[in-house]
Amino acid sequence: MAHKFTQVADAPHIASRSLLRSLQAGLVCSFLVLMFMFWWGGTLTARLMAESAVHARLAQEGHALVAERKSFFPGSVLQNRTHWNLAYDAPLSGRYFRIDSPGKRAVMSRSSWDITLPISALAAGEQLRTSAQGPNDEPLLLWRGGFQIDGLPITVTVAEDITQLQDRWQAFRIFFALLSLVLLLALLFVQSAIVRHLLAPVDALRDDLRRIERGEIKAISEHVPSEISPLVKEFNRLLVRFEQRLRQSRNAAGNLAHALKGPLNLLMRTGDGSQHAERIAQIIDSELKRARLAGRGSATQRLNLSDELPALCGLLQQVYADKFVDIRYNIPADMEWPHDRQDMLELIGNLLDNAVKWADAVVILTVRRVDGIRLEVEDDGPGVSAEQLRQLTERGTRFDESVAGHGLGLSIVKDIVHTYQGSLEFDRSQRLGGLRVTVLLNEPGPG
Repeated sequence: MAHKFTQVADAPHIASRSLLRSLQAGLVCSFLVLMFMFWWGGTLTARLMAESAVHARLAQEGHALVAERKSFFPGSVLQNRTHWNLAYDAPLSGRYFRIDSPGKRAVMSRSSWDITLPISALAAGEQLRTSAQGPNDEPLLLWRGGFQIDGLPITVTVAEDITQLQDRWQAFRIFFALLSLVLLLALLFVQSAIVRHLLAPVDALRDDLRRIERGEIKAISEHVPSEISPLVKEFNRLLVRFEQRLRQSRNAAGNLAHALKGPLNLLMRTGDGSQHAERIAQIIDSELKRARLAGRGSATQRLNLSDELPALCGLLQQVYADKFVDIRYNIPADMEWPHDRQDMLELIGNLLDNAVKWADAVVILTVRRVDGIRLEVEDDGPGVSAEQLRQLTERGTRFDESVAGHGLGLSIVKDIVHTYQGSLEFDRSQRLGGLRVTVLLNEPGPG
């Protein structure tokens, strides 16, 4: 049969990602946008403030011209120029004014004879700030105001060439751009140092992982920032779980070796080994059954007993098909356990297996939440004596050689309960008359 393999094209790309580089790239882009906005906003603000200052000065000069109203229209000749700027008398000086009134000849500064200024009339009290082009295409700023003097409407227009102002503003833009660039580089340097400092705990985690690999430590230090503390705690919990699983595997291997040692020694010492070979086969069958009871799944998968229990009971009924035992259970609907799935299946499976093995017809499993998770397994078998109750959890203990098994099931239960810091009790079932096994498991706390 041909096997088809699918290559994940994005895997190298994902593996090569750097949290530090991604964070720095995001911060650099953010700083670039912010510094551009800072530069653009700063230069625009400077320009608007400069133009506002020019318009304010033009408005002041316009009102000064109105104050000379007595010399405006006696014969359309300017008579009093004492308070006027001398630049108004120089042709194309860059300082201009024009005074208009309906039915009167316009009064203009000497400098404005060769240019055209707006002549539209404005109502009294109305003001207008605009811009225009001079005779040599130089930029002009204009202030226009409407007045009422002795019943005569007047419109005053004052203009100024701002070429030098624009040159200074352009120099300011360049200077401000250089200043923004220096500030950007300083911010990038500072943010790089801050990011590296903040990611130092990640380097410490990596060092701890290497030390765990070398066997120098057994857990990662939990003195980390709160953002990664849950991750570290979950990882440490997983390490504990794998350590527990390893210890259980070692115990299982020791149990198996202990159980096989006696029959193998007898096989080597006696000529007839059929009985001992049968005993070894029973041990192997029991270990295989234990593996089937544990089921499949990852080491950290949680148990949903409502889904798992029917299959587990069906398996036991197949294993003990000759006994026709009725396995009943009473569990809360959709109950999910916070404990490891494989451990719980092995725990419940061994309890039910032991109960079915000794039962006459009925086995009852009851699960409820009482100060944790409490489960009880009862059977209607012969039960055990008080002396036997004290010996039930000792490795290799057996009370009926005619029943298949090697006495390790309840000892395995004891190991699992001990792993989860729970409690295990044995007594006589009041309603069925056989053995009742009670297990209380504490629910693990958060993180």
